[in-house]
Amino acid sequence: MERFFQIKEQLPLRERSYTDQQGQQKVFVSTGFVLTDGINTVFAEAVGDMARALDQQKPNQQLPHLVDYELSCREWQDSQQQRRFENMVRITKMA
Repeated sequence: MERFFQIKEQLPLRERSYTDQQGQQKVFVSTGFVLTDGINTVFAEAVGDMARALDQQKPNQQLPHLVDYELSCREWQDSQQQRRFENMVRITKMA
């Protein structure tokens, strides 16, 4: 999907180490954005090379940006074993 958004806030780049399922050490890189289209406000995250590129680029917060993004939903159980859901927005491109 794509939509024009204005950046309300760009969070700092974060790097987190983890061990994958094969026991290999990996680094997860991400940067978060609070985006608005004037009506809706969402938190979206860029990961990997896209996160690094946007961190270096520091997109202008005064201008609207065409953002390509993917929506996904994650299901999980809370501490009381209740089903919970979380929506995630991942930035795949920003111009």
